[in-house]
Amino acid sequence: MTVAVAVLMFWTAAGVGAAEAYVESVPVPGAMPEPQASVLYYRDGRTILARVGATDHNDVPLSAISPELRRAVLLAEDQEFYDHAGVSIRGVARAMVADAGGAHQGASTITQQYARNAFLSQAVTVDRKLREFALAVNLERELSKDEILDRYLNTIYYGRGAYGIAAAAHAYFGITPDRLDFAQSAVLAAVIKDPWGFDPAHDAKAARRRWNWISALGRANGWVDPKALEYPAIQPAGSPIGGPIGLVVDQVERELSTHGVTSQQLHTQGLSVVTTLDATAQQAAVTTVAAGLHGQPKGLEAALVAVDPASGGVRAYYGGEHGSGYFDYASALHPAASTFKPIVLAAALGRGIAYQSHWDGSSPRLFPDRGVPLRNHDNLQCANCTLEKAMVDSLNTPFYAVTAEIGPNRVRDMAVKLGIPEKYQGAKSMVDVKGDPAPGKTRGDIALGRYPVTPGDLATVYATLAGNGVRHQRHFVESVTGAAAGYTGSDAGATVIDAKIAADVSTVLRSVVQDNGFTPGRPAAGKTGTQQYRETLDNQDAWMAGYTPELATAVWLGRAKPGPLRDKAGKRIEGDTIPARVWSAFTRSALQGQPATPLPAPAHVGRSDAGDFGKSHDAKSPDTVANLHAPAAGYEPVVHTEHTGKRLALTFDDGPSDYTPAVLDLLAQYHVKATFCVVGENATWYPQQVRRIVADGHRLCNHSMHHDDLGIISAAKSAADIAEADAAIAEAAPGSTVTYYRAPYGDFGPSAKAGGLAGHTPLGWVVDPDDWLLPGADVIEQRIKQQLTPRAVVLVHDGGGDRKQTVEALRKLIPDLLADGWTFDFPETTIASKPQAGPTTPGPSASVSATPSDPVPPASSPTPSASSSSPAPSDPPEPQSTP
Repeated sequence: MTVAVAVLMFWTAAGVGAAEAYVESVPVPGAMPEPQASVLYYRDGRTILARVGATDHNDVPLSAISPELRRAVLLAEDQEFYDHAGVSIRGVARAMVADAGGAHQGASTITQQYARNAFLSQAVTVDRKLREFALAVNLERELSKDEILDRYLNTIYYGRGAYGIAAAAHAYFGITPDRLDFAQSAVLAAVIKDPWGFDPAHDAKAARRRWNWISALGRANGWVDPKALEYPAIQPAGSPIGGPIGLVVDQVERELSTHGVTSQQLHTQGLSVVTTLDATAQQAAVTTVAAGLHGQPKGLEAALVAVDPASGGVRAYYGGEHGSGYFDYASALHPAASTFKPIVLAAALGRGIAYQSHWDGSSPRLFPDRGVPLRNHDNLQCANCTLEKAMVDSLNTPFYAVTAEIGPNRVRDMAVKLGIPEKYQGAKSMVDVKGDPAPGKTRGDIALGRYPVTPGDLATVYATLAGNGVRHQRHFVESVTGAAAGYTGSDAGATVIDAKIAADVSTVLRSVVQDNGFTPGRPAAGKTGTQQYRETLDNQDAWMAGYTPELATAVWLGRAKPGPLRDKAGKRIEGDTIPARVWSAFTRSALQGQPATPLPAPAHVGRSDAGDFGKSHDAKSPDTVANLHAPAAGYEPVVHTEHTGKRLALTFDDGPSDYTPAVLDLLAQYHVKATFCVVGENATWYPQQVRRIVADGHRLCNHSMHHDDLGIISAAKSAADIAEADAAIAEAAPGSTVTYYRAPYGDFGPSAKAGGLAGHTPLGWVVDPDDWLLPGADVIEQRIKQQLTPRAVVLVHDGGGDRKQTVEALRKLIPDLLADGWTFDFPETTIASKPQAGPTTPGPSASVSATPSDPVPPASSPTPSASSSSPAPSDPPEPQSTP
């Protein structure tokens, strides 16, 4: 039962006489208390962290407030304001109905809200509510409705340090309140309910939903022209508290709101808030991050969150330099990369798989549930690899194999147990989203840290491991005292994994820290992580997460918009560079003077013979699996050139990429024409390169949308994938012709016929130097020459990884072949193709031969256009995780 309903029942039972007597016993105070700033302290309860108060305040008369603002507030807070006598019986009745249905709805009128904010506390008690009712009735007897509304609008806290409507109009729109239109007024009316949660700078979606609701009420009441109503431009949130501490204050304010302490109270009622932050640790965080970023290129952003494993209290927090109200990188989502591998290890230990078990760490490996071959960073090989060795070297293939063995959902379940939320922003976490291969499901790539998490949540995961499997709720507030009801943060913790499992994970992660030289002067465990930027050699996220028994910390480095990370020397930033140095220096400084505690001894959970080393699996090379799923009769892939003689056809797979321009420059230098098998997803990233391929007179080939294995799916799904890739190519180069279709890994199956029906000749190959294995430029050149026969189709790559060796090999190979009398031709065609929709992209009609006397192959027949274009990807492709 809500307090409002309980009060109404009491009021009714008491009778009119008793009720009137009570009202008269609660007079309206002579003056409203002046707002007082609250003080936030470090965890010692003495050192001031920040002062939080409504310093921006200036009362204005109701005549200086636009009618639109008044209407919007009445719609949002009290539509019957001018009809009730301070308390709304109908409002209480609605609250009773909502309460009976399991929901909760406020019943306070504007008069009650003013009484509460001006003269009472926010405590949810029957006594306070009774006084609120009585004060509301007396206010209505002493003041006019307009006077009450005037006072209400001038005493409400609107967020952004704005106390009163004049300050709010300035903070959000830079204008005076008399100039507010209805659209702007609806924004301000929305934030009254929750000044943090409905501020567009903090939660744009929630703010827009509430704005839409208020606007709909305005249209229904005829108070606003629906055609003229548009969401207004809003000023960026200012920073009443600058620097990293400002974001700490934001976190404290949000946490307090979940415990019934409102933003209004925090900014106006002089509270004393003891936080969990440690002054030494916080200063260490600010200092070490600043040192790590000093002199580095502009645009690098960092986050650091340190958590006490024994309590869940946040000891240090750095989410950016700009201050309160600005973007917080410590609470933003970033792919976790290899820092997720300890979670896989914990899940494996929980299934009886020991960290000393042996796994095949060869690279690349092709897994049944993953169309793309998986590689280790730098193509490291470890054919017989314990999980401890695989963790130290941050190898991908063993941990993916473990995940395939126990199931991706078990890894996700372990992540949730350790501290990753079940949902982010209302959507299930750690699953594919729209546009991914399996929306709503968790795939094996969870082992690679593909799914995004926040640095704060990752710090909680590592704190749970440091705490021997006991998880505490991460929090910023120890206690609150003052005008509000007292609040003390406490969390006994919950055991989520066996202490022996945590001990074995710590043993492995201790080896990572020791072997890589990250030790912060005391026993420690940790893991680095680096997320690749698209299909380039660069990285977009770099991590270090680690712990001692006293402190668990996650450090992230990246950009506001994902992009290449390079240091001041132009070198790639990886987890074992700046992030690892920041983590080690911070941990050393934060714990200086504290006694060191040893990590637990290994418990040796599970069986060491549980790995897949020596067992039959993925024996076939990723580029020689065509025999597994043969194409339908009549749709066999072509493997010869269009014309007879001493000819060859160069075909490039897996692009376009950052290496494609170098390939095109080389081909132009020798007047050679080639075929480019384009991955649709890549076409959306490099549209200008697709246009250049066409303009230079080369032919296009559809190589699937995401480079997934189409030979193992149905004809209908293959056709849909091919159509999507066609659409992406058409979007990049309207009017172009896609002459061929090549199945990823040569695994055609039903996709060969699907490609043929789409107007593409299935394209195979004869010569394959395995350049994707990076054997060296000389080896690539030698293999092509050894395998080459007249009319052969040659397969090389311009995308899918590092292609410098391929470019260098062709730089030597092409002039040698021309000197030896070879002519470069296109592959033959067996299916007529047509141009795709859109204006025809111009291109020179150059010969495919370097010799003027060579015949020019006839123009290819074009291919039909797909019906729609592909949207730009919302996430990076299936990048490889590195240490």
